[in-house]
Amino acid sequence: MLLSTRSRPGRILLPVLFCLACAVEGGAQPARTQGWVAGVHSGAASVSFGSDPADGAALVGARIGHGLNPVVAPYVGVAYATIDSRGLEAFDKVTFGYVDLGVRLHLARGRRRWVPYGDLALTFWPVTDVMERDERAADFRSMPILGAGGGLLVYLSKARALDVSVKWGQGTFEDVPVGDLPAHGTRVRPAALLDLDASSMRLAVGISWWW
Repeated sequence: MLLSTRSRPGRILLPVLFCLACAVEGGAQPARTQGWVAGVHSGAASVSFGSDPADGAALVGARIGHGLNPVVAPYVGVAYATIDSRGLEAFDKVTFGYVDLGVRLHLARGRRRWVPYGDLALTFWPVTDVMERDERAADFRSMPILGAGGGLLVYLSKARALDVSVKWGQGTFEDVPVGDLPAHGTRVRPAALLDLDASSMRLAVGISWWW
C-alpha cells in the first residue's frame, strides 16, 4: 500500500501532510502561476510489473518550468526511486528514474490561496540498476509512457507554494531477461527477452517558487 503507516514512505509522507495542513491558515494570497518556476519534492512511488504489485518506495525529485500564461505551464521534471520487486521473480530490486516532459494546467487564478491543477506528461523510465542477491543482474529499458495526474498548490506567499501532487502512468519495459540469472558475478545469457507491462503511481509533497 502506497501510504501504509507501516511502510517507510508512509512514515515519511504522512507527517509532512500533517504539517502542511497545520501550516495553511490566514487569508488569501495572490496566486502567481506565470513566469519561471522551480520545485523540489519527496514522497512515495509504487510500481506494478504485469499484474502483480511491487512494494512502495521513497521518492525524491525536482522540476523546472515556465508559465506561458496564468493557466499553461510546460515543465521538465526528474525523480528517483528504488523498488522492491515482487512482480519480477528474477529480480529483487529495480532502481530507476522518472524523466517527465509535461505541462500543468492551473484551474484557478487571482487572489486564491488554493490553486488546483491538472498534469499531463510524456514520461521516460531510465533504469540504472537491476539487482539480484545484491549483485547487478541485468539491464533493460522502457518505452516512453503517457502519464496523467493533478495536484494542489497552497500559497505561502506570492511566489512560494506548497505543492501536493499525484501522478499515474502505464507503459512497457523492453527486453526484460527472463530465465537464467548471473551467478557468483558471472553473467549468463538469459533464456528469453520479454516486453513487460508496468504501471506507476507517485504521490509527493514539495515546494515550488516563481521568479
